[in-house]
Amino acid sequence: MDVNDIIIRELSKEELNQRKPFSHFGWEGTGPFSFLTMSDGYWESAKIILATMKSKSNDFAIVDSLVYPLFFNYRHSIEVYLKMMYFNLGDKSDGMRKDFLNIGHDLYRLWATLRPFLNKGKKHVGCSVNLDAVEHYIKEINAYDPDSMVMRYPMEKDLTPNKQNEYHFDFIHFGDCMNELCDALRQIDYEFSNQMTESADYNELDSFLLLIDKYRKDIEEFLVILQDEQDKENKEFKVVSFDELLSNQAVKKSAIFLNECDSDLLILLDSLFYAGRTVKSNEVRLSKSPVERQREFVKLTNQLMEFNGLRLGVTPNEGQINIFGKTSSALFSCISTAMSIIDLLE
Repeated sequence: MDVNDIIIRELSKEELNQRKPFSHFGWEGTGPFSFLTMSDGYWESAKIILATMKSKSNDFAIVDSLVYPLFFNYRHSIEVYLKMMYFNLGDKSDGMRKDFLNIGHDLYRLWATLRPFLNKGKKHVGCSVNLDAVEHYIKEINAYDPDSMVMRYPMEKDLTPNKQNEYHFDFIHFGDCMNELCDALRQIDYEFSNQMTESADYNELDSFLLLIDKYRKDIEEFLVILQDEQDKENKEFKVVSFDELLSNQAVKKSAIFLNECDSDLLILLDSLFYAGRTVKSNEVRLSKSPVERQREFVKLTNQLMEFNGLRLGVTPNEGQINIFGKTSSALFSCISTAMSIIDLLE
């Protein structure tokens, strides 16, 4: 050690080119992703500590000291993730975000402020996670360590002990519970993200349903063709030449259908495919209510048409229609999904 030592240093360009190990941070910004990155880091470190404690469970000098960073890292991972969820699912205004961050380390107050937004999401799209169970876990952690100081220091600032008893702490059970909680919070965020927030008004809905009725027989015919081709796709794989592949593509009934149908039907099929695919991939989550789901899906389909510059009654330009060349199985799956939602079956 020397008074001239540089402790916080960055690699030089030469060192980077030599691929010297480094950690890259500061690029994450200040949005939800930045909180996620930090939360994941504390969670991963907690799991590493837990694994070490399990492997050294008979070495009390190790387990009795590592329990402090174990508890803190799990707790802080949860705290940061709750803040990420608020930035992602809560009020987006700067003022409300500042108020939320000013709550500080109190896990239950963070959760209680976030919970109304989660209740709204659960009502809209449903939730596979028991929110009351999550709340119970958070309450228990917070009751033991309400300000994130109990496992960081041995006493309060007035010199009073912050632990009233000796504990024989089941750190393995604690770690298992914390991993369940961390997983549950991530599942909630996954299920509540990307919710559709707009619905078609009744005029927009009626116009779209009239369009569907106009082309229903054509759509059903196309789905029958796709079903047949999908069955052939699923047969035993056969190696063919490139020329044979092109020849097979040229005679596919689905390709002939798309080339011969009128422009409005082509626009509709293209939009149904992409809207159906968007829902199937959970890029957009729709209401669990079939009626609201239908209205949201119609809005989504019309938004996709507008985004791609497609207008009924106007022949699309080359490149605006992108379902040519898609596999029959993909077309069948996504358009069937779209029709199920429109017909209130899904």
